[in-house]
Amino acid sequence: MSRLVKSYILFACTLAVVGISFLIMAIDVEQETITVSVQWLLLLLVLFGLNVLIYSVWTARRITRPLEQIAGAIREMRLRKFHKRLDIQTGDSDEFAQVQMYFNDLAESLQRTEAENRRLQLSKQRMLVDLSHDLKTPITTIQGYAKALQLGMADNEEKREQYLQLIYNKSQLVTSLIDDIFHLSKLDSPDFPVSVEPGDIAELLREAAADYYQQFEDKQFMLHVEIPSREVLVSYDTNLMRRAIANLLSNALRYNPPGTEVTLRLEQSEDVVRLAVIDNGVGISDELKAVIFDPFVRGDASRKRDGGSGLGLSIAKQMMVRQGGELNLDNRPGRTAFELVLYR
Repeated sequence: MSRLVKSYILFACTLAVVGISFLIMAIDVEQETITVSVQWLLLLLVLFGLNVLIYSVWTARRITRPLEQIAGAIREMRLRKFHKRLDIQTGDSDEFAQVQMYFNDLAESLQRTEAENRRLQLSKQRMLVDLSHDLKTPITTIQGYAKALQLGMADNEEKREQYLQLIYNKSQLVTSLIDDIFHLSKLDSPDFPVSVEPGDIAELLREAAADYYQQFEDKQFMLHVEIPSREVLVSYDTNLMRRAIANLLSNALRYNPPGTEVTLRLEQSEDVVRLAVIDNGVGISDELKAVIFDPFVRGDASRKRDGGSGLGLSIAKQMMVRQGGELNLDNRPGRTAFELVLYR
């Protein structure tokens, strides 16, 4: 109950008590005094009635206007227009202040949810377009060279071998894309098996560096390895972690030019282990930062060449989440770092 209502009730009770007191006094006095007392009582009753009328009209206005604002805001919300906010001049009305606070919090939450749903819908549409593009391009190439072989356009053994090799390479791209889609869908399933056990993450990282060393050499990359010589023990799923590291190293190779320097770094503290793949290559645009972990997002936005499936970072992100870890991006001018985080 607001302070204004309490004050009014106190005032009305005071008037009533005064009126009753006059009535009681009138019972014990002479007739002339009774007449005067009754007149005063009638005057008090008239004043009381006027007070009730004025207060009722004033209160109705103070209640009706906020209620109209609330009803209007609810109508806007029914039309999925969640930008509407209540701005009621609440004065000393604690009740309307609470209603306004709760309503605005709800509207803000719904607006964020609506924006996220819209983003996911656009992402889904883009994903379907990208998927059709990524499947159609190599399949069209396979069909073209297969038709050329069928028509005898490869008139010597060397050209036939070249066509067959191109068909095989494109079929590998299709297979890789399908495998990545299947793997990402499995990671989203709550039944996906995860086996988190204590292990030496430093040794796993050394193995990954050795596996990719020749690829870095072939592309004229400089690979710097900053891994402690001692054991770095932390709980993780070996298969998921190995795949996440491989995806980050493959991305660094795929989207950067020859001469890029890549650093593979492992750091630890009492509560956390951080593994980073850092490069000084082309970087990531501001436009891509917000969606870099979404499916089918690539560093080469022009999509002019056959590259990866665009699912590598999405898969790596999900793999870290399934282990209770994180995958974060730290992008600065001249430096791009993807950081894998495991908690102890």
